[in-house]
Amino acid sequence: MQEMKSISFNRILYLLLFEGLLMILFFTYGYLPLVVVLSAAFLIGLIVYSFDYPLLLLYVFIFSILVGSLGIFKVTGSGKAPPILIVDLLFPIVISILLVLLLISKEKFELPSFIFFWLPFVIWGLLSFIVSVDKLRALLIWRNYFAGLITFTFAFLIIKNKFELEKLIFAVILWAAILSVIEFYIIYNLGGFSVGIIGVFFRKNLIATSWGKSNYLATFYVIILPITLGYFLYTNSKKKKIFSIFSAVVIVTALILTLSRGGILSLLVAVIFFLSQIVKPKNFISIVISILALGIIIFLNPLTSVLIDRMLTFERSFSYMTRINFYEDVWKMFLDNPVFGVGLGNLGYHSKFIISTHASAHNILLGLLGETGIIGALLFIALIGRIIYDLFMQYRNEEIEKLRILRWAFLSSLFGGLVHSMMEPNFEGFQFSIIYWLIVALSYKLYLLKTSLNRPN
Repeated sequence: MQEMKSISFNRILYLLLFEGLLMILFFTYGYLPLVVVLSAAFLIGLIVYSFDYPLLLLYVFIFSILVGSLGIFKVTGSGKAPPILIVDLLFPIVISILLVLLLISKEKFELPSFIFFWLPFVIWGLLSFIVSVDKLRALLIWRNYFAGLITFTFAFLIIKNKFELEKLIFAVILWAAILSVIEFYIIYNLGGFSVGIIGVFFRKNLIATSWGKSNYLATFYVIILPITLGYFLYTNSKKKKIFSIFSAVVIVTALILTLSRGGILSLLVAVIFFLSQIVKPKNFISIVISILALGIIIFLNPLTSVLIDRMLTFERSFSYMTRINFYEDVWKMFLDNPVFGVGLGNLGYHSKFIISTHASAHNILLGLLGETGIIGALLFIALIGRIIYDLFMQYRNEEIEKLRILRWAFLSSLFGGLVHSMMEPNFEGFQFSIIYWLIVALSYKLYLLKTSLNRPN
């Protein structure tokens, strides 16, 4: 790619603050015309600036997820379609900037070998459009998988040095902390924290942003907490350590408040996976302090007992029984359509009782078998398998102890996301796809932390 200029982190911060200002003005409703004008100016400036500073576009892109929906425009068509989000409007800009940068590039670039599984998977998934009953929904779900490919490629190619990589890791942790604060704000708006928590006790999906509900929000905490813990052990900065502990506390609290059984189980698996290679005499004290801090928060949280009860009685829950029944339906769909499947997002139209709204298998492997057939499922398994293998070998070959810890934290993060995908449809989500594959890109770029000098891909 062409040589891209470095950018001051303060400039990125100012742009993100400006994006937040637009959100605040919009939610006052009285400033809508001003928001439209400022947003148009912001987008034009962002497009022009992104050719020299594409990293800026990446920051704005991921943080625009937190802004949510415009609340004005909605996609129409068969089935239930989501509202247009700010991040939806930025996605075509990211694609366009990426294509232009690739076309004008004068340097050779290489992508990891797993791209040879990913491209066929994306192409095969697009072909499912042909067999889909609801073709609009098929395209919307395919777009979510495609967004992962674009996000990974864009991030992988534009991250050039240690400074950019470390700030992006910091930004991912900050992103999860902000999402947690937004969740607390939603609960507070239910009538105060006491009333809000009681409301969540009776109806957990009261916690919902314009782009996701409780279980979906939980999956972000699952993949970002291990990175937060790893960053705490990696950094030498006291301020960054304090930031990491604070973020870990609010993330765990926010996860508990979602009452997501799959989320808490996946997080436990990810944390145990992380600690299995990390707990050693020299960092034992740091680990104990972290666990005690998180344990106190969990113990004091009034919903902890509710969550434990939900986990112990899951086999009697309505959601558990409906999922088991739908598993049988999806498996039958695969047997009836073993090669092509029934199309992405179209499982509901082939179930025993037709479901016109979006229905998910709540299991990534079973879902892909039903939606894309054996070929699509095997391509995805090969894709994930290659990533895990690459990152594990990089961890084994790492000689710098602190970087070795951080590598394992990223591997634990991705593993936790995969475990959660066996219980929730997180990979079908647009926002999750962006954040998850950004983390994959950061994982492959961790070698840059060894030096502050630019290195070729």
